[in-house]
Amino acid sequence: MGVAQTKKALISLISIISLLSLVLVGTSATGADGGPVYVSVEGENVVATGEKWQYVVRAIGGPGTLAGGNFSYKAELVGSDITDSLVAPSSGVSSSGVFSINVTAPSVPQDMTLVVNVTSSTAFESDNAVKSFPIKVLAPVVIKVSVKNAGDFDVLGVPVSFSVDGTKLYETTVNVDSLSSKTVTYNWTDPEMSQGEHVVTVALDPGNKFVEFEAGGLVYTTTIYVGDPSFGTTDAMLGILFVLMVVFIVFVYTRPKKRRMR
Repeated sequence: MGVAQTKKALISLISIISLLSLVLVGTSATGADGGPVYVSVEGENVVATGEKWQYVVRAIGGPGTLAGGNFSYKAELVGSDITDSLVAPSSGVSSSGVFSINVTAPSVPQDMTLVVNVTSSTAFESDNAVKSFPIKVLAPVVIKVSVKNAGDFDVLGVPVSFSVDGTKLYETTVNVDSLSSKTVTYNWTDPEMSQGEHVVTVALDPGNKFVEFEAGGLVYTTTIYVGDPSFGTTDAMLGILFVLMVVFIVFVYTRPKKRRMR
């Protein structure tokens, strides 16, 4: 083989090796970073002042998806007056990229933002993404029901439902020891709440499983007035003119009647 042919062969071999290196490096880089980092937040967008809610943060992508990788986060609240608010835990590490965060709303109504900064990393590289989750904090209409058990035995799982203007908003159950009472509270927060009259209905044991009444379960209905016509905006009404309604319901639990043996 002549000198010229040898040079051409070497140049061709070097070109092939260089091209192969580029392909391998490119493939390695694409697989190493795990793609972009995506972060999502699940939870309530509208909460009452002082309420505590749980939010779930999910992160995918980036180096944290590779073997030996993990995800970490830092979270904070941003708002005009959040001195008495709380994010707990405000940081954490997870191999799954799923985190649970408890947020306690401030005592002052406002628009605030839960900001979560997630880092996806291995020992050699890292990438991050920031997710902002808006939360509206409202002063609620507080509906309290005091349920009293005047019977001589404990009762469990008594259903209580709250409705406003014919729409059921909340349902829960309550356990009441004998000769004692239990308070059930519902914070009504609605950014679209209109001024004027609203009909609030509290239904106790709607299925008539625990309390004996000839007409069925106990339903309490009252009318409340929210706002004042002199206020031109809903924000002014929400921030200032909320009412506190306390409903006291006293009832007696009775033991199920025994059937006679035939």
